[in-house]
Amino acid sequence: MSANNINHTQRYNIVAATSAAQRNAHAIAAVAKKYIANHPAARTQSFDCLEIACGSGVHARVVCDACEDALRSYVPTDVFDGAFDDVRANAVNACEALRAPKVLDAREFDVRVDARSLDGVLAVNVAHISSKAATVGIFRGAARALREHGILMIYGPFTDVTIADGGFRSDGDRKFGASLRERDAENFGLVDVQTMD
Repeated sequence: MSANNINHTQRYNIVAATSAAQRNAHAIAAVAKKYIANHPAARTQSFDCLEIACGSGVHARVVCDACEDALRSYVPTDVFDGAFDDVRANAVNACEALRAPKVLDAREFDVRVDARSLDGVLAVNVAHISSKAATVGIFRGAARALREHGILMIYGPFTDVTIADGGFRSDGDRKFGASLRERDAENFGLVDVQTMD
Protein backbone atom coordinates (compact mmCIF):
# COMPACT_ATOMS: atom_id res chain seq x y z
CA MET A 1 0.00 0.00 0.00
CA SER A 2 1.41 3.39 -0.95
CA ALA A 3 1.98 6.15 1.58
CA ASN A 4 -0.82 8.11 -0.10
CA ASN A 5 -3.28 5.25 0.50
CA ILE A 6 -2.13 4.84 4.10
CA ASN A 7 -2.71 8.55 4.72
CA HIS A 8 -6.17 8.38 3.14
CA THR A 9 -7.08 5.24 5.11
CA GLN A 10 -6.17 6.97 8.36
CA ARG A 11 -7.66 10.34 7.40
CA TYR A 12 -11.05 8.92 6.49
CA ASN A 13 -10.91 6.17 9.14
CA ILE A 14 -11.93 3.38 6.78
CA VAL A 15 -12.31 0.89 9.65
CA ALA A 16 -14.91 3.04 11.46
CA ALA A 17 -16.58 3.94 8.17
CA THR A 18 -16.96 0.27 7.24
CA SER A 19 -18.51 -0.50 10.63
CA ALA A 20 -21.00 2.36 10.20
CA ALA A 21 -21.78 1.21 6.65
CA GLN A 22 -22.56 -2.29 7.86
CA ARG A 23 -25.02 -0.85 10.40
CA ASN A 24 -26.93 1.40 7.99
CA ALA A 25 -26.52 -0.16 4.53
CA HIS A 26 -29.87 -1.98 4.45
CA ALA A 27 -31.83 1.05 5.65
CA ILE A 28 -30.14 3.26 3.04
CA ALA A 29 -30.73 0.65 0.34
CA ALA A 30 -34.43 0.49 1.21
CA VAL A 31 -34.81 4.26 0.73
CA ALA A 32 -32.67 4.31 -2.42
CA LYS A 33 -34.77 1.50 -3.86
CA LYS A 34 -37.96 3.56 -3.50
CA TYR A 35 -36.49 6.30 -5.68
CA ILE A 36 -34.67 4.07 -8.14
CA ALA A 37 -37.58 1.67 -8.66
CA ASN A 38 -39.91 4.58 -9.52
CA HIS A 39 -37.54 6.10 -12.07
CA PRO A 40 -38.55 5.67 -15.74
CA ALA A 41 -35.25 3.90 -16.54
CA ALA A 42 -36.05 1.20 -13.97
CA ARG A 43 -38.84 -0.14 -16.19
CA THR A 44 -36.29 -1.18 -18.81
CA GLN A 45 -33.53 -2.09 -16.32
CA SER A 46 -31.43 0.75 -17.73
CA PHE A 47 -30.80 2.85 -14.59
CA ASP A 48 -27.13 3.92 -14.41
CA CYS A 49 -25.88 4.91 -10.95
CA LEU A 50 -22.56 6.19 -9.62
CA GLU A 51 -21.59 6.16 -5.94
CA ILE A 52 -19.27 8.85 -4.59
CA ALA A 53 -16.89 7.84 -1.76
CA CYS A 54 -17.74 4.13 -1.69
CA GLY A 55 -15.22 3.29 1.05
CA SER A 56 -15.01 -0.50 1.34
CA GLY A 57 -18.00 -1.08 -0.93
CA VAL A 58 -20.58 -2.14 1.64
CA HIS A 59 -23.26 0.25 0.36
CA ALA A 60 -22.42 -0.56 -3.26
CA ARG A 61 -23.12 -4.25 -2.67
CA VAL A 62 -26.31 -3.82 -0.65
CA VAL A 63 -27.85 -1.03 -2.78
CA CYS A 64 -26.97 -2.84 -6.00
CA ASP A 65 -28.52 -6.10 -4.79
CA ALA A 66 -31.65 -4.30 -3.54
CA CYS A 67 -32.12 -2.52 -6.88
CA GLU A 68 -30.99 -5.33 -9.17
CA ASP A 69 -34.19 -5.32 -11.25
CA ALA A 70 -33.76 -1.61 -12.09
CA LEU A 71 -30.01 -1.26 -12.64
CA ARG A 72 -27.97 -1.45 -15.80
CA SER A 73 -24.81 -0.22 -14.07
CA TYR A 74 -23.67 0.78 -10.61
CA VAL A 75 -20.15 2.24 -10.39
CA PRO A 76 -18.54 2.66 -6.95
CA THR A 77 -15.91 5.41 -6.80
CA ASP A 78 -13.59 6.85 -4.19
CA VAL A 79 -10.92 9.52 -3.94
CA PHE A 80 -8.24 6.82 -3.49
CA ASP A 81 -7.95 3.13 -4.28
CA GLY A 82 -6.72 1.93 -0.88
CA ALA A 83 -9.93 0.03 -0.07
CA PHE A 84 -10.62 -1.26 -3.58
CA ASP A 85 -9.60 -4.82 -2.63
CA ASP A 86 -12.40 -4.69 -0.04
CA VAL A 87 -14.79 -3.25 -2.64
CA ARG A 88 -13.98 -6.14 -4.99
CA ALA A 89 -14.36 -8.67 -2.16
CA ASN A 90 -17.77 -7.22 -1.24
CA ALA A 91 -18.78 -7.47 -4.92
CA VAL A 92 -18.27 -11.24 -5.16
CA ASN A 93 -21.57 -12.81 -6.31
CA ALA A 94 -23.26 -9.39 -6.35
CA CYS A 95 -25.75 -8.39 -9.02
CA GLU A 96 -24.37 -8.10 -12.54
CA ALA A 97 -24.85 -4.33 -12.62
CA LEU A 98 -22.09 -3.75 -10.04
CA ARG A 99 -18.98 -2.53 -11.85
CA ALA A 100 -15.34 -2.37 -10.83
CA PRO A 101 -14.45 0.56 -8.54
CA LYS A 102 -12.89 3.69 -10.02
CA VAL A 103 -10.90 6.56 -8.57
CA LEU A 104 -12.89 9.80 -8.65
CA ASP A 105 -12.24 12.96 -6.66
CA ALA A 106 -15.61 14.65 -6.08
CA ARG A 107 -13.98 18.01 -6.74
CA GLU A 108 -13.42 16.87 -10.33
CA PHE A 109 -16.75 15.07 -10.81
CA ASP A 110 -18.07 17.60 -13.32
CA VAL A 111 -15.10 17.19 -15.66
CA ARG A 112 -14.46 13.46 -15.17
CA VAL A 113 -17.94 12.04 -15.88
CA ASP A 114 -19.75 12.41 -19.18
CA ALA A 115 -22.68 14.80 -19.39
CA ARG A 116 -26.12 13.18 -19.17
CA SER A 117 -24.60 9.74 -18.57
CA LEU A 118 -26.25 8.86 -15.25
CA ASP A 119 -29.71 8.41 -13.77
CA GLY A 120 -28.56 8.42 -10.16
CA VAL A 121 -25.73 9.59 -7.93
CA LEU A 122 -25.40 8.30 -4.37
CA ALA A 123 -23.18 9.93 -1.73
CA VAL A 124 -23.25 8.34 1.72
CA ASN A 125 -21.47 9.96 4.67
CA VAL A 126 -19.38 12.34 2.60
CA ALA A 127 -20.15 15.99 3.44
CA HIS A 128 -18.99 15.82 7.05
CA ILE A 129 -15.59 14.29 6.22
CA SER A 130 -14.63 16.18 3.09
CA SER A 131 -13.94 19.72 2.04
CA LYS A 132 -16.64 22.17 1.04
CA ALA A 133 -15.13 21.97 -2.46
CA ALA A 134 -15.83 18.22 -2.56
CA THR A 135 -19.43 18.72 -1.44
CA VAL A 136 -19.95 21.46 -4.01
CA GLY A 137 -18.28 19.16 -6.55
CA ILE A 138 -20.90 16.49 -5.90
CA PHE A 139 -23.71 18.93 -6.72
CA ARG A 140 -21.91 20.46 -9.69
CA GLY A 141 -21.02 17.04 -11.10
CA ALA A 142 -24.51 15.65 -10.57
CA ALA A 143 -26.03 18.69 -12.31
CA ARG A 144 -23.93 17.89 -15.38
CA ALA A 145 -23.97 14.08 -15.29
CA LEU A 146 -27.62 13.38 -14.52
CA ARG A 147 -30.11 12.75 -17.29
CA GLU A 148 -33.69 13.98 -17.23
CA HIS A 149 -35.44 12.75 -14.06
CA GLY A 150 -32.00 12.14 -12.51
CA ILE A 151 -31.75 11.54 -8.77
CA LEU A 152 -29.08 12.82 -6.37
CA MET A 153 -29.27 10.84 -3.12
CA ILE A 154 -27.26 12.11 -0.15
CA TYR A 155 -27.20 10.49 3.27
CA GLY A 156 -25.34 11.60 6.35
CA PRO A 157 -25.47 13.23 9.74
CA PHE A 158 -26.49 16.85 9.35
CA THR A 159 -27.23 19.71 11.69
CA ASP A 160 -30.39 21.81 11.41
CA VAL A 161 -30.37 25.61 11.83
CA THR A 162 -33.91 25.48 13.23
CA ILE A 163 -32.61 23.57 16.27
CA ALA A 164 -31.09 25.72 19.01
CA ASP A 165 -27.58 25.35 20.40
CA GLY A 166 -25.66 24.39 17.27
CA GLY A 167 -28.38 22.54 15.41
CA PHE A 168 -27.39 19.09 16.66
CA ARG A 169 -30.17 16.49 16.70
CA SER A 170 -28.57 14.48 19.51
CA ASP A 171 -25.75 14.56 22.01
CA GLY A 172 -24.10 11.82 19.97
CA ASP A 173 -24.09 14.07 16.89
CA ARG A 174 -22.63 16.92 18.97
CA LYS A 175 -19.76 14.71 20.19
CA PHE A 176 -19.22 13.27 16.72
CA GLY A 177 -19.10 16.78 15.23
CA ALA A 178 -16.56 17.88 17.84
CA SER A 179 -14.36 14.84 17.16
CA LEU A 180 -14.41 15.60 13.44
CA ARG A 181 -13.43 19.25 14.03
CA GLU A 182 -10.52 18.07 16.19
CA ARG A 183 -9.24 15.96 13.27
CA ASP A 184 -9.60 18.71 10.64
CA ALA A 185 -11.19 21.97 11.74
CA GLU A 186 -11.16 23.45 8.25
CA ASN A 187 -12.79 20.60 6.33
CA PHE A 188 -14.49 18.15 8.70
CA GLY A 189 -17.69 18.59 10.69
CA LEU A 190 -21.44 18.29 10.33
CA VAL A 191 -23.04 20.52 7.69
CA ASP A 192 -26.52 21.93 8.19
CA VAL A 193 -29.24 20.39 6.06
CA GLN A 194 -30.37 23.82 4.87
CA THR A 195 -26.97 24.41 3.25
CA MET A 196 -27.22 21.00 1.57
CA ASP A 197 -30.72 21.82 0.32
